[in-house]
Amino acid sequence: MYSLLIKNARLFGNECQLQDIGINGDSIVRIGRDLGSEADKIIDAQGKLIIPGFVDIHTHLDKSMTSHMLKNESGTLMGAIVSMNEFFAKYDPEDVYRRARQAAELAISRGTTAIRTNVTIDRNVGLGVIRPILKLKEDLKDVLTLQVIAFPSSHKGGIKESDLDVLRQAISEGADLLGGCPHLEEEHKHFTDHIFLLAKELDVDLDLHVDESDEPNVDALEYVAEKTIEMGYQGRVNAGHCTALSAVPKKVADRVIGKVRDAGMTITTLPSCNLYLMGRHDGVLQRRGITRVREFLEAGVRVCFASDNVRDPFRPFGNHDLLQEALLTAQVVQMGTDKELETILRMGTYNPAQTMKLPKYGLEEGCYADLVILDAVSAPEAIVKQSTKEWIIKRGKVVVRNTLATEEVWKQD
Repeated sequence: MYSLLIKNARLFGNECQLQDIGINGDSIVRIGRDLGSEADKIIDAQGKLIIPGFVDIHTHLDKSMTSHMLKNESGTLMGAIVSMNEFFAKYDPEDVYRRARQAAELAISRGTTAIRTNVTIDRNVGLGVIRPILKLKEDLKDVLTLQVIAFPSSHKGGIKESDLDVLRQAISEGADLLGGCPHLEEEHKHFTDHIFLLAKELDVDLDLHVDESDEPNVDALEYVAEKTIEMGYQGRVNAGHCTALSAVPKKVADRVIGKVRDAGMTITTLPSCNLYLMGRHDGVLQRRGITRVREFLEAGVRVCFASDNVRDPFRPFGNHDLLQEALLTAQVVQMGTDKELETILRMGTYNPAQTMKLPKYGLEEGCYADLVILDAVSAPEAIVKQSTKEWIIKRGKVVVRNTLATEEVWKQD
């Protein structure tokens, strides 16, 4: 007897045969052919694809849904930063919570079952912005796994002991890990040294924005990789953006990619946001504005994609929909074969789940039943067709049911 039984599903990675998934409570307890019909609830997948829930490893829930209020006339990264800093100077905690919840609920409805969000920590506002997000983490715990990055703003003069104290307090109140933007600091090595020392002191992972620039300078990424090895932090560092890597010669890129691989780092590419922000000053052939995804993959580096900024001064678009992000990523990095599209889908599911160290994630007996049933028979079809996420299940319970009804009136004449 199962609490939930999914019949006739094609499991991502093993789509050649139809299988049933028996769920009891919050976990998958059995996978096999014809598991019977003894269950409290039965879903007939009708031969459609089932995947573990999408994992959005890099977003900014504290900034989401502000594009109707805030403008970035230059369309640049610095223009967005200035606009957002002015906004946070007079923020309203209730507004932060409301917008973040709107964004999180949108993500849930699109099949995301886990999110890692950067949240602003500023010496001027203290923990005022992060506390509403920590409340959201608790409020949505039954339908969304939320990891919170204490993300310090950059200030003239660099990071100070008072800033480190605020970060310590954020972790003590429930933030999961530390972040930051080394390349925006006056002395990127000074910041990197301090943030690594604090991470080791607190025994938390690091998730950094690194070299988000058009400039041919990857010193920050190279130093982060070196520091990761020096501090024994292999497997505990994620670097987002790294767009400057596409502006340096291949010889330099290969050297740095090798160090990233040796450091056991994860790289997260954010194509939708960087397409919008990067390359604005290129006189000809504007760059795609992304990092060297193919080269990282070929080197054996774990690579993820994520939503980044959604409807804010950094990017006024987005639906917190990782299947849309998968399609855009595939096109921008020019990965279109069936095998490549399967890799893309893993970059939004298994890869970020590994980096976030999500327990019992996947499609095996014993895993949590965090699942999405897509109206497709394969990963390539799901991405290309932008299939409906028909059933979204979190910890064994259906949380969203999406339908798409199309009436082809012209065929009825």
